[in-house]
Amino acid sequence: MMRAPSFIDPMNATLRESRMVLERLVQWKGVPPGMIFSVMDCGVYSAALGLSGFAGLEAQLDLLNSGAAGGIALLVEGSDLVIDAGGNHAWLVAEPALDVLLATWQTDGTDSLLLRNVTEPAELAVIAAIAEKHGVHADITAAPTGARVTLCPAEAGQQTTLDHIRRHGIAVDHDLWFHLLKLSSNGLAEDTVLSRSHTGVFMIRPDGTVLGAHEPEFAQEDKHLYTADKLEFRR
Repeated sequence: MMRAPSFIDPMNATLRESRMVLERLVQWKGVPPGMIFSVMDCGVYSAALGLSGFAGLEAQLDLLNSGAAGGIALLVEGSDLVIDAGGNHAWLVAEPALDVLLATWQTDGTDSLLLRNVTEPAELAVIAAIAEKHGVHADITAAPTGARVTLCPAEAGQQTTLDHIRRHGIAVDHDLWFHLLKLSSNGLAEDTVLSRSHTGVFMIRPDGTVLGAHEPEFAQEDKHLYTADKLEFRR
């Protein structure tokens, strides 16, 4: 008699789980605080759209903070609105570039923008998913070292990428997911005895005394987790 597998592979990571892991990872990699949520969404959409996805996530995160990028410049060249990304990663410029294009589209009707000098330009395809929250459709076409983004009104009633993730999750290899989950613990606050005072049912004094440890209702709790010198759970 065949036994059912103890897990589903590939599994489906929920929107909440995906955002949690991505947020921790981008913080760990030193993404500027004001860009954390934007880059996090880019990573989630990359996975949902089948771009570099979860399988390529670590490589993309390493490129985010390579240190070789320069400043970002907004230019007008003839009739073209151009953003020179200065070698920055696509996830760092995707939402700011869309914001600029949305503003010009609403003010003077300019509906197209050229992005160039982008690291990992194929990842600019995430702009299509980001644009959906504004009720617009973004067409992304490849250009040398970048892409051209063109906007038009979205069709009414169209399911968004976010809707699809909410309903179905994102398919990911089981072992890869738990590798990324463990890796994301590097984005958590430094582990100390005192930092564990908010992690469970006990209160911990600065001297390490555990309050509530002798209460009968907590008899089955593993109090070692609260008082150990170090917890080994990081990479």
